[in-house]
Amino acid sequence: NPSLSLFQDPHYSYHVPNTPISLILIRVHQHPIERAALFRTIFNTQQALRRQLSKEGNRWLDVDDDPYQVDDKRSGKCMIGMKSVHPGGNDGERLTYKDVLDVMQGLWDVLYLGRNGYNTIYQINNGTVLVGHGKIMVGNV
Repeated sequence: NPSLSLFQDPHYSYHVPNTPISLILIRVHQHPIERAALFRTIFNTQQALRRQLSKEGNRWLDVDDDPYQVDDKRSGKCMIGMKSVHPGGNDGERLTYKDVLDVMQGLWDVLYLGRNGYNTIYQINNGTVLVGHGKIMVGNV
């Protein structure tokens, strides 16, 4: 259960079920993200990514999408951003659109369902490879 131990230690690790993605999350301060804004930002981004993946398939993030940034258009009270370790590189140290969807699921599980919706920075691993890092904050892009 992600809500039991998050942020009691400086780093919290979470493996997104049924994916190769794991996150290391660090709460940067106690400022809470409005729960409705957190819901809308993650949910709407997941929906858009699912549509894109079903239409175009999975691929590396486009240069224009790395860093990948979204926010709650209604309130401006939640911003999520993530960036590949090597944007535009030829190696595996970069994010795909499926990775971003998997990260969104991890943020949903830990921050929304786990009721840990605070400003957080995170590292993204695909298996044992560090592929990116990101943040979720109060504010907008």
